[in-house]
Amino acid sequence: MPRHSGQPDDATIAANLRRAIELTELGLRLRSAVLQQNEPQGDAMVKVMHEIRCAKEQAWQKNHS
Repeated sequence: MPRHSGQPDDATIAANLRRAIELTELGLRLRSAVLQQNEPQGDAMVKVMHEIRCAKEQAWQKNHS
């Protein structure tokens, strides 16, 4: 069956799936970081942003190795 010009190719589909997985990982890390906040005077957003950056760096390294 021939592909129509509007259909994404396999590489595009794979890239989109990788991005979806990365976003899922980021969401889970964000949830985990927020749930672990037991410090009443700590800045939760600083920790959450740190977790997001770490997850993004790990995802980027996985995709480029």
